[in-house]
Amino acid sequence: MDEKRLLEKRQKELEIELEETRSLSRTRDTLLMANIKELNDVYDVLREKLKELKRRDERIKSFEEELIRANKLSALGELAGSIAHEIKNPLIAIQGFAKRIEKTNEPDKIEEYAGVIDKEAGRLSNVLMKLLEFSRMDEPNKEYVDVNEIVDDTVLFMEHHLTRFKNVELVVERKKDLPHIQVDKIHIQQALVNIVMNAAQAMPVGGVIEIKTQNANDRISISVKDEGAGIKDEDMGKIFESFFTTKKKGEGTGLGLSLSKRLVEANGGRIEVQSKVGEGSVFKISLPLL
Repeated sequence: MDEKRLLEKRQKELEIELEETRSLSRTRDTLLMANIKELNDVYDVLREKLKELKRRDERIKSFEEELIRANKLSALGELAGSIAHEIKNPLIAIQGFAKRIEKTNEPDKIEEYAGVIDKEAGRLSNVLMKLLEFSRMDEPNKEYVDVNEIVDDTVLFMEHHLTRFKNVELVVERKKDLPHIQVDKIHIQQALVNIVMNAAQAMPVGGVIEIKTQNANDRISISVKDEGAGIKDEDMGKIFESFFTTKKKGEGTGLGLSLSKRLVEANGGRIEVQSKVGEGSVFKISLPLL
């Protein structure tokens, strides 16, 4: 009898244990489903966040393209005087010698005047071609170029404007026989225009800007030295930030140096700065040979 009661007791204990196990299993299943649902919800949220980040990235990319476009338009506006000068002179020559041809019957004179017209038309075509190149908005289109030619083209656009309207003298020192390097010529020219313009703005009463090309340590460099007020130590770490500027309102967008840095880095280069308050600054574009 005692044995029977013990068996019944044990049976009840097993039934209770089984029920507890089933209850625990149901609880685990419920928790598991809740966790799965929560993970699905988190996944859905993360997927939406990822979509939003992609949309923001696309907007940022579009905004950066607009910044580059705006900066180019700003630079072109600054250079309008030089561009007009470079276009005006050939047009005046063409017009003048065309009138001379009308007034002469001498074959030698006609040939001479026609040659001048052809030369000036070629000059005009070259200026317009360089202007169109400067305004393009492509990704880096690398080709082997002569850095000295980039400097010459930049001076072509800027010299008249800077000397006439900014009282700035451009002094160029070219290293001879520089090896050609593979970069996007227009990107480097755009960066150089921004840096030279920034140097001119740093000298409100005018001065000398020295542009120098060099070849050292497997790199080709273009340095731009001004006689401006220099850069304060607390500003050195911020000069390449978008919209940062120490200029007066209306004198600068704060985009030139940041976009120059981006364009140079897109071509595997870097921009270095040395400056001392009261003595001016030196910006150096450094580009790899390989």
